[in-house]
Amino acid sequence: ALAADWIWERSREEDSAPLLVSNAQNAASFGYADLDEIIRAGGHATPRSRSRPDRGPVLAFVPDERSLHFAMGLARGYSLAVVEGSTSLAEWAAGAAAINLLTGQVTTSQLGDDVRKDLDSVIFYGGRNGWSGADEKAQVRRFLSDHISSGRLTPDQAAAYALSSQSVSERGAKRLRELLARNR
Repeated sequence: ALAADWIWERSREEDSAPLLVSNAQNAASFGYADLDEIIRAGGHATPRSRSRPDRGPVLAFVPDERSLHFAMGLARGYSLAVVEGSTSLAEWAAGAAAINLLTGQVTTSQLGDDVRKDLDSVIFYGGRNGWSGADEKAQVRRFLSDHISSGRLTPDQAAAYALSSQSVSERGAKRLRELLARNR
């Protein structure tokens, strides 16, 4: 209810109906009155939707990388509220300087400065092409393996952090997670 209330408030300020983005086509059957109300007012979309809705304020409900990236595109220039599910998005929220609606504070990273610096380097070097080349993969291992093995960084944190960069696609973030998970 908190995220829905916030997106409605932003929707009124931005003079545009809110949109629900989720992973599932059947979001109307989730049984949440707040989500149903948003769907009735502004619609519902998934990354697999055939038509692309207009941009506007978006409530992303338990997104994975793909639906979060989709929601970010639809919300460009508008507000975005995200209800986290099993995919941890804390580092994405920190990278995006998102406000935690529970505390009213800007989300801060749980990663050390050196870890973020190494992530930024890896993103700059290979993020745009999703770490598809051998050199980019080697750089991921060279810069991030020690952080993973020491427990200072998880593959999920790295993928969420990468998503906050405009140069990294959802596929790239997923590939980064997979590369790091193999190196555990």
